[in-house]
Amino acid sequence: MNRRVTALAASAFVGIVMLTACAGPPSAADRSYRGMLSNPPVSLGAPKSAQPSAPPGASPAPRLTLGTPTAGWVDKPRRFGVPLWGSSSCPAIPTRIEATAPDRVTIRFEASAQNPCTADLAPTTHEFSVPAGAGTLPLTITLIYAEGEGTTTLVLE
Repeated sequence: MNRRVTALAASAFVGIVMLTACAGPPSAADRSYRGMLSNPPVSLGAPKSAQPSAPPGASPAPRLTLGTPTAGWVDKPRRFGVPLWGSSSCPAIPTRIEATAPDRVTIRFEASAQNPCTADLAPTTHEFSVPAGAGTLPLTITLIYAEGEGTTTLVLE
């Protein structure tokens, strides 16, 4: 009887350790979900490099393609969302958000620890509150990818 209790306790401990090891880093997002922004964005931020030139007085329309990171207001100017494209079973995880200036926010993304991943391309949206120290519009959001994939800069008007 005593050996059964010890074996059961050891099995439970190993199971907890295995589940925790696969969990990956904690998310810095207030909310994450599969799909695009749940509320249609009031303002859509496009990568600075993707903004075409426009005639004087006209607002440039962002050139978006499948897989292009974007940002949109969920509750302007308090909350915004960032849909990213990648594997639906292993979406990137936002691990840190910080205000780097009154009009600038930086978000660091890391790869998911869930493996193996599906080879599909699907959006996962991460919603964030604008951190203390930021909030001046337009708000520049810099996405930093931990896997050496570079950075993306988005602007929300």
